Amino acid sequence: MKLPGPGLAALVIFRGLPGTGKSHLVRQLVHAKPGLHVLSRDALRAAVLPHPAFSEEEKALVDDLVCSMAGFLLDRSRSVVIDGAALSSAARVDALVQVAASRRLPVKIVECMCRQETALSRIAGDDGSHEAGDRGEALYFQVKSRFQPVPHDCLIVDTDRPNDENLAAIVEYVDS
Repeated sequence: MKLPGPGLAALVIFRGLPGTGKSHLVRQLVHAKPGLHVLSRDALRAAVLPHPAFSEEEKALVDDLVCSMAGFLLDRSRSVVIDGAALSSAARVDALVQVAASRRLPVKIVECMCRQETALSRIAGDDGSHEAGDRGEALYFQVKSRFQPVPHDCLIVDTDRPNDENLAAIVEYVDS
């Protein structure tokens, strides 16, 4: 990632419906740009809440922790990638944007999308092994019904397209 100047950092936020390939692309981006620090909402929830109920209260707690951790890392000149689970709420995305904006640091939002059949096939292929323990077809449709657009510039990535094309577009976007 091209940083905005010496000692400064940036925030990259991935969002999208379950099964759209966010975590896969985050791993690919970190491989291409090894200086990035990943904050995964799913991994953090699993670490903090060993038997999560996946309630709105728990999601709010994890989101607050992600915001705090992102701020902590950005304050130490570490560029951060948020593997955002769905981040279906525009307000939750905006809270993350404000973490960087309050530090006058750049934010890049990558929104992953694909055909519904693709996402559901990926979810079915997990066999319950995904870090998001509540991930399933029902969750996909719940998140889809409440997914809100965000009033920020973002790169839309169609993960039905070849992975190398998507990664190249993401790297170019992050570097711009």
